[in-house]
Amino acid sequence: MSKNDVSSKINIRILAKKVVILNIIICIMIGLLLPKNILAAQTKYPYTNGGLAKYPGYDELIQNLQSKHPNWHFTILDTGLDWNEVIKNETVASHGRNLIYYTYSGNWVCSICGNKSYDTGKWKCASESSVAYYMDPRNWLNESNIFQFENLAYNGEIQNIDGVNKILSTVPWARGDKISYQKSDGTIGTLDKSYAQAIMEAAEEVGISPYHLAARIKQEQGANQVASSTGRGDNSAYPGYYNFLNIQATGSDIIGNALKYAQTQGWDNPEKSIKGGAKFIAAAYISRGQSTLYLQKFDVDNSDGSLYYHQYMQNVSAAYTEGNTVRTSYEQMGLLDSSINFVIPVYNNMPQDPSTSPEGTASVTQNVQVNKDGINVRSGKSTSTAEIAKVNNGDILLRIELAGSKENGYYWDKVVLADGRKGYIARDFIAQINDVTNCNISAVANVNVNLRNGPGTDGTKIITTITSGQSVTVIEVGKYNGLDGYNWSRIKLGNGTQGYVVSDYLTEVASTNYVIAYVNCNADGKVNVRSGIGTGYSVVTSLPKDTKVTVLQKEAGSANGYVWDKIVTSDGLEGYIASNYLRYEDQNVQNNPPTTDPQQNVNNSNETYDVNGDNTVNSADLYYVIKFLKQTPDGYNANYDVNKDSKVNSTDLYQIIVYLKQH
Repeated sequence: MSKNDVSSKINIRILAKKVVILNIIICIMIGLLLPKNILAAQTKYPYTNGGLAKYPGYDELIQNLQSKHPNWHFTILDTGLDWNEVIKNETVASHGRNLIYYTYSGNWVCSICGNKSYDTGKWKCASESSVAYYMDPRNWLNESNIFQFENLAYNGEIQNIDGVNKILSTVPWARGDKISYQKSDGTIGTLDKSYAQAIMEAAEEVGISPYHLAARIKQEQGANQVASSTGRGDNSAYPGYYNFLNIQATGSDIIGNALKYAQTQGWDNPEKSIKGGAKFIAAAYISRGQSTLYLQKFDVDNSDGSLYYHQYMQNVSAAYTEGNTVRTSYEQMGLLDSSINFVIPVYNNMPQDPSTSPEGTASVTQNVQVNKDGINVRSGKSTSTAEIAKVNNGDILLRIELAGSKENGYYWDKVVLADGRKGYIARDFIAQINDVTNCNISAVANVNVNLRNGPGTDGTKIITTITSGQSVTVIEVGKYNGLDGYNWSRIKLGNGTQGYVVSDYLTEVASTNYVIAYVNCNADGKVNVRSGIGTGYSVVTSLPKDTKVTVLQKEAGSANGYVWDKIVTSDGLEGYIASNYLRYEDQNVQNNPPTTDPQQNVNNSNETYDVNGDNTVNSADLYYVIKFLKQTPDGYNANYDVNKDSKVNSTDLYQIIVYLKQH
């Protein structure tokens, strides 16, 4: 070996040490300098009768459960979150965050996304009403559905292998005393234990409920393990690898990504997959405060310093389904009266009544014209119900509900008459026409107010909640005055949604202190709206060029070399945006978008380095990698594997650092 060779190796080692030292310094600096998200204060406390008086409906429901099951214990999670804000963050803040199966239609499906396919192509974006229905705990505080709130910690007093076998009893492939599986070479291997034994051992090792693991495996793999499942071991790209809990099953190729992760973890038989997946769930979810099925679906516990994005599954009904599976097993074993702890979340400003199911009809706000004389508008969905009015050819009505199925031979749609009365008309005798409007006024909501599918509080449905300061366009006034004690205005939101609000809760933009502005950036870019003042805060949403927003507070603060304005989007999401990226309506000259941005507030960055998925590459991405390494030093997550070497370590941090220096 020559001296030059020795010298080169020494230089490489010195360089490597410098890289490590640089990474350590950067880690320390990030810990000191990154602003922390300021989240709502959250507390947990034991339930006492009458202790939830300010949360409508909870006390009665929990007391009823206590009377039937004295050994059940209830812990209250006071999220400190506003109900309407939560629903917006679970829906319009990120379309596709919650999905509904493709066979659903009408009110179940997001009106903005419509029939757009998600995930495997068999899912649609869930509507606000669907999400509200599944998120409202009051709908599930009953003996049948309570188990989505069960604390998932291991409880050896009531959890045993018989219970696991009960859960797996309807799963043919999981039966038997020994596990048979396909190896990478195509031959069949055998493990000297059953699936139930493997699940029990995994649960005991990591301290989580074996019933939770069994129900989750059943949910993820299905009873028949279809050809595309991750528990068969016969995938041509990853033969002999298993991922029974579908860890890291994300992206456009969810099966491939899940099995690729299994390969990196060495899960080459079912037992390794089950135990490795259990360890992942314990570390990545339960230890982060998401200790129930409900909290794994809806990330409203901020123990880990974040909200909303960290969910195990996109299926909006997954917690409900899995909870019922566990409940059935308890019942079959006679354990329903055992000592079981449930964690129940509560929210501020919840509606008086529980959120209703979107089943059946679809809420709409549209004009229709009658096509025949002498047609009856009836009080119900049948020709046998009372006639409330008679309409003729050419008459124009407001339709507020579309029937999802025929009753007594007709689709009966709900309509509003000129005097505000509501009734039903057979769809055969009406046809949709263009909107009938009488104005076009820019306004903002001066309070948080419900948007309804029609005028009046009686006989209409709430579509969404408009945030104070949210900009709207008023398209009809004066037609339904005095109805249920209010005057009503028909409005249109930025996304095209229409509905009615009380006129007093709207103020014309010209008469307010609010400022209307538009996103000012490159045509192919988007600007992030942050939850706080500074680029270290989480991204609420991202807005393209010329998006209209309302400025709630100019110059709300300074950080990272920018002045930040507080804004509300046309979807009602509040947040902060660097004022450089706003063009104010009262400005005669359009500002040119900033050409440089060291903090990457505009997302025209490389996805490879965008670790936290906020379409931006900055120090926050370094922070997320560091956080992952601290929490799971021996784990793997493809999202943090920047250099795609199937490892997460300091090299990934270095790649981000180099990218930031070059950009």
